[in-house]
Amino acid sequence: MSAITQLLEWAKDNGLDVSQAIHFDKSSDSGIAAYAADDIKGAHIKVPISLALKLSDAIEGLGPEFEELSKKTKNINVVLKLFLARERAPKYVNESKYKAYIELLPQFPEMRASPYLWSAEEVDRLKGSNLGSSLRDNIANLVEEWWLIISVLPEAMEKPTEHFINMKFYYEQKFHSNQELFEYIVNEGANFANWTSFPSYLWAAMIFKSRSFPGYLLKDCPSAKEIDSQKQDSAILLPVVDLLNHNPLSEVFWSCQNDSFVFESKSALAKGEQLFNNYGQKGNEELLLAYGFCIENNEADSVALKVKVPLDMLPVLEANGVKLPSISDYTTSVVPNEGKLDADKYDEYRDGLLFFITKQHIPDNLVLLFQWLVKTKWEKTLTLRMKLSGLNHLRQAVESKAALLDYSGLLASSPNHNIVNTRIYLKLQKKILDSAVKHIKHIEKALLDEHKNSLLTLKSVFKKDIKFANSLLLTMGVTSWDDIAEKQLMDQVWLLYLIRCYNRDEYIVSKEDEEENYLPKWIQKAFKKMDADTEMDATEVVQFRQLYENLILPMNEAVPEIYNKGKWTVRELIVSTKLLDTVGFVRGKEQECILVAPE
Repeated sequence: MSAITQLLEWAKDNGLDVSQAIHFDKSSDSGIAAYAADDIKGAHIKVPISLALKLSDAIEGLGPEFEELSKKTKNINVVLKLFLARERAPKYVNESKYKAYIELLPQFPEMRASPYLWSAEEVDRLKGSNLGSSLRDNIANLVEEWWLIISVLPEAMEKPTEHFINMKFYYEQKFHSNQELFEYIVNEGANFANWTSFPSYLWAAMIFKSRSFPGYLLKDCPSAKEIDSQKQDSAILLPVVDLLNHNPLSEVFWSCQNDSFVFESKSALAKGEQLFNNYGQKGNEELLLAYGFCIENNEADSVALKVKVPLDMLPVLEANGVKLPSISDYTTSVVPNEGKLDADKYDEYRDGLLFFITKQHIPDNLVLLFQWLVKTKWEKTLTLRMKLSGLNHLRQAVESKAALLDYSGLLASSPNHNIVNTRIYLKLQKKILDSAVKHIKHIEKALLDEHKNSLLTLKSVFKKDIKFANSLLLTMGVTSWDDIAEKQLMDQVWLLYLIRCYNRDEYIVSKEDEEENYLPKWIQKAFKKMDADTEMDATEVVQFRQLYENLILPMNEAVPEIYNKGKWTVRELIVSTKLLDTVGFVRGKEQECILVAPE
């Protein structure tokens, strides 16, 4: 008798109800699947909750003390995962109520498509991606989860002979290379009897990641125990229903009726077509980790962007309208908040704020965050300069992330499915990031067009301030803005120009002077305000002395009619530097600095 038949007979003997026209068989590319034997308008599967694998079953099987232990774990499902690993062990499986179910579950050789089980060479192909940088941390979190339960197992509890050797792994794994970790997991993972090992726990965790349903679905079942659905992230396993493959387009309904979990599909199926479940919109990273495949042009795909922000800045950001992201804002997991820890209000942001970008959308709060992160101490509200500068910093961050992704050496026709999936994953990630850059440029262009009269570029200065342009030709040998950019003199030229604007009254005494000297009054006003707010110390003077001697003094001698009129001391150079940071922002690949008039 095949394992599929054994599972179905066991389930039917215990109340399983499946539409007559549905049968289960092995598929060519996705393990076991459900198919329509005839043309049908819909289908249902009803599984008694007595067949579901739940936390209450784990406590009953492991011992009453595990109820208290389950409350102390950071993840409510830890005890349930441990129980599944134990039930698989040869010593327990034959007596297990779930024998027929467990023996049909995939094992590591059949789960190799998940990056959890990839070799170091395969993982290395993910370099530069979110998954490539987070996979080892993801595994480390599972190690911590495993350790926190196996390190407190009751002393009287019977354990595998290798139990204390297993515990050594906790201390050694931190020093393992990716290849050493891979070999340990795969080799030790074949030892089902060693149910307290990390590979056994990882197997159980992977089963839950790919097949679990939310425990809260049991709330409406009369005989359901409160412990199985009391937390939002409680998970259960549902035999038979979890054989269905995932399709994000399938129209399905989950409910609980008369102590049974009910799966219903309203999609019409032709004879031979596959019956699918739908776990919700999932990005390729989640699909790859949980199920071992990616979807080309997946509309639900996204790219994570983590922004490190000092915790003490978070209240200020919130006060200025930045909504801090929570994983619940983005997750479509069937088990909400899986792995989320209870902590202080801002503790979850210790490693950074996590935003998700899609092909169609960049979170408004991500844009706003970058705009507030570039605030100077002289800016109290969201200014145009902050808006433009923030957009450019965000664009640089996204462009840098996109530049790390390289799938050029990965063949779409490779016989290695892991290579094919890596290519699909990286290609779409890059496409999303490229789309985000275009979106940011679009926002920026709209702002630039709307406020063009408030902006000042060196190109304009060079064109309008004829005397200043001539002085630069004499002293620096530059004839255009392109020369300035090529010789990397942009900052120095701006500093000179700001001081020149400060000394405006020395150059302009008549209307004729206006024609050859372009010196906006708003810059003079801003300079005077900055000068009044600036207190110099000896350290600053020492820092700027060399720049003053190399930049200002030669200009004094070469073109005294400009650089020896008014005030051109070290103080003006220091104030000019502070002002440039306050009224300027850097744009584009050429790092062009543009001045923004205060609003």
